[in-house]
Amino acid sequence: MSATDPGAPNPSSAPAPYPAAPRRRGWVLPVTVAAVVAVVVIAALFVTGVVHFGAANSNPIYETFSQAESVAGGSASASGGTWYAAFGSAISTPTAVLYPTTNLTALSSLNCTFDWPHGEPANLAIPATGPTAGIGASAMWEFGFKNASNALLIVAVSDGVASNLVTITGKLCESYVAYLAPFPAGVVNSPAIVATANQAGGSAFLAAHLNASQIWAAYGGIQLGGLGSTSPEWLVEDTTCALPGYSGEVGAVFNVTIGGTSGAVINSSTGTVACAPTLPSDLVLPLHVGVPGLAARKAI
Repeated sequence: MSATDPGAPNPSSAPAPYPAAPRRRGWVLPVTVAAVVAVVVIAALFVTGVVHFGAANSNPIYETFSQAESVAGGSASASGGTWYAAFGSAISTPTAVLYPTTNLTALSSLNCTFDWPHGEPANLAIPATGPTAGIGASAMWEFGFKNASNALLIVAVSDGVASNLVTITGKLCESYVAYLAPFPAGVVNSPAIVATANQAGGSAFLAAHLNASQIWAAYGGIQLGGLGSTSPEWLVEDTTCALPGYSGEVGAVFNVTIGGTSGAVINSSTGTVACAPTLPSDLVLPLHVGVPGLAARKAI
C-alpha cells in the first residue's frame, strides 16, 4: 500500500488516557463535528484562496471523490513522510465565491500553528460547479491527511491539480486529529452518495431552491482507543445559505447522513439554520453531547 492509500493501517493512536466512550452511537456524530469539522472544514474553506480558485476557466474539470482523492494523495506524498487520507469534502456552488479571510475570525481561538507553504492567503475563493458537471462531481475538493504525529495536511484539488495548502499542528488541533481514523478500503464514491441523498429528499429540496449549494463530506471514522473505530460516513448538506455564511442570515437546509461503505441512509432532516459558521463553545470537550451539525451551523 502507498503512504496515502486510504486502506492503509494507521500507525498512530488516539491520546491516552481516553475519555469514557459514549454508550450510544448517536453521540458519535457530534464528536465528529466538534473534533473534525471545526478543524478541517472551516480550515479547508479558509485556506483555499492560496491557489486563487474561482478564476475563469473555459474547460473546467469536475472530479468525483475517488478521482480527486487519488490526485490529492500524490501531492501529500510529495510533501514528505507518510500521510493517511482521513477526510474529504466538496462544495458545489452555482456561482464562484470570493470572501476575505479576515472575516473568518473563528480560527483564532484554536491556538494552533498553521504552516502555509505558499503564504497565508488574503481571500477565500471557491470556483463554481457548472451545469455540465456529472452527479457527485465538483470543481473543487479538499482533503485532510494525518500522519503519525497527528499533524493535519490540507490538500485542495481543482481542475485536476492538487495543491498542499496548509499543515496544521499544535497540541489542541493534534488532540482532535488523533480521533480521526483513516479511510478504509471500499468507501462509496460521491456519485452514488449524492444519488442516494437526492432520493432521500435532496432532489425535492434542490427543485424548490434552484440556487442552493451542496456540501459533500466523508470521514474515515472516529478512533475510540481500545474500542476500535466507528464506521466511515458521508455527510451531505444542501443549503440556501451563502458560503461562507453571513451573520444574521437564515437559510433552508437539507441534511442526510449515509454509511460510508454501505451507502445506506442513516438519517435525514430538513429545516432552517443560522448560516454564519461558528466554532462550538465547548470545542475542548470532544465527547460532549449536543455540538452543532455539519459546517458547525447552529440549528434554529
